[in-house]
Amino acid sequence: MSESTPKLVVHPREGTPDLINTPAALAGAVEQLSRSRAPVGVDVERAAGFRYSDRAYLIQIRRDDCGTFLIDADALTHLDDLSVALGNAVWILHAADQDLKSLAMAGMEVPSLFDTEIAAQLLGYDRIGLASVCERALGLTLDKDHQNSDWSVRPLPHAWLRYAALDVELLGELYRVLGNALYDAGRWEWAEAEFEYIRTRPPKPIDPNRWRTIPGAGKIRHRRNLAVLDELWHTRERIAEERDIAPTRLIRNQTLVAIALHPPRNKRSLLSFQEMRRSRTRVHVDAWMSAISCGLSRSNADLPPLKRPLMPGELPKVQQWRASHPEAHARLQKIRAAVRKCADDLEIDPTVMLEPRVQRIIAWKNIAYRGEELFDYLTRLGVRQWQIEVAGSAIDRAVARFSH
Repeated sequence: MSESTPKLVVHPREGTPDLINTPAALAGAVEQLSRSRAPVGVDVERAAGFRYSDRAYLIQIRRDDCGTFLIDADALTHLDDLSVALGNAVWILHAADQDLKSLAMAGMEVPSLFDTEIAAQLLGYDRIGLASVCERALGLTLDKDHQNSDWSVRPLPHAWLRYAALDVELLGELYRVLGNALYDAGRWEWAEAEFEYIRTRPPKPIDPNRWRTIPGAGKIRHRRNLAVLDELWHTRERIAEERDIAPTRLIRNQTLVAIALHPPRNKRSLLSFQEMRRSRTRVHVDAWMSAISCGLSRSNADLPPLKRPLMPGELPKVQQWRASHPEAHARLQKIRAAVRKCADDLEIDPTVMLEPRVQRIIAWKNIAYRGEELFDYLTRLGVRQWQIEVAGSAIDRAVARFSH
C-alpha cells in the first residue's frame, strides 16, 4: 500500500477503446476474450435519474492479458455469447449488488464473484467507494466526473468512454491485492461466503406501498388525499415506464404531493401548477386528471389507511421501538452490543459482522433458542457460517440475557 499522495489515473494503459456496437465487432471481442483465462473485471453504466429502466446501457469488460472492451448494451441486445466467453473465470465487480440485476437483464449471469467492496469491508476499510479502495490498496485514484451521466445518450462522448474504461482498469490489480490481504488475514473463506451470498440472493419483493415513500407524503393527513397521491404515483409510473423516462423527470415528487394536498377539479386548475405546463408533462393532462378523479371518487372502504401497512414478515421501524415496543428495543440493544464487540475485535463494521435485519428479527421475536438450535435458526435467516463461528457464542449469551 502506498503511503504517499495517491496518483491519479487519467488514461487507460492501452488507450481508450472504441465502442463495440455492431454484431461483427462483438464477435471479434468474444473471440479475443474466450482465449483468456484471466479474471474478468466488469462494470455497468445505467441511466439512473434519466431512464425508467435499470438496464445496462454500457458494459465494461477487462481481462488484463487482452485489454478492455466497451460493449454498447443498448445497440447489442443479445450478449449470450459474451457471457459464455467469460464463464471460465471469476468476475470482479465493485458493489456487485448494484449491477447483478442489470447484467441479468442483458443475459449475462455471473458464474463466480469477487466483490472488491465486500473485500474492503472485510479488511476493515473505513471508506469503500471504488476510488477510495484503489487509493488505499494501490496508491492510485480514479476520475469519477461522469459517474452520474446519462449513459443512454448516443453517441457517447470520448471523455465518457475513457472514464468507463478506467472503471475496470484497476479491478484485476485490486483482485490480487485484496485477495492476498484476505488470505493473509485468514478471511478468504469469509469473503467467498459473502460473494456467493450476494451472487445468489433473491431480489427483494416489490413493496406495493412504494408510493408512500415519496418525500413529503407524511404531510398528507387525510385518507382521500392519500388516495389521490396513490393514483397519481401509479399513473406517473405507468407513463414513465411506457416512455422509458425517470418518473421525477415527468413530475417531481414535491409537485405530486402538492397536487394531492389540494386536488384540482379541472384542467385549468391543474395547469396552475407550473410544472404541469411543461410539454412532456402537459401532453398527459387527461391521464393526470383521471388519476385525481379516481382518487377523489374512491369509496370510503377503498381509501388507503393513514399509516403504511406492514408487508408480511416486515417489522416496524426501529425508530418506533423505544416508545412503542420498549422490551424489543431493550433486547435489540443487547444484540447490538454483542455484535459490536465482535466487530470491534476484528476491526470491521458491525453491519458486516451481522446484518441489521437479522439483529432486529432476533430482538423482535424474542428468540428463545440456545446453542445449536439458535445457530440453525440463524442459518435459516441467511447468516453465513463464518459469522456464526465468530459471533454465535456472543449472540447466544445476549439471547440468554433477554429474560434478565
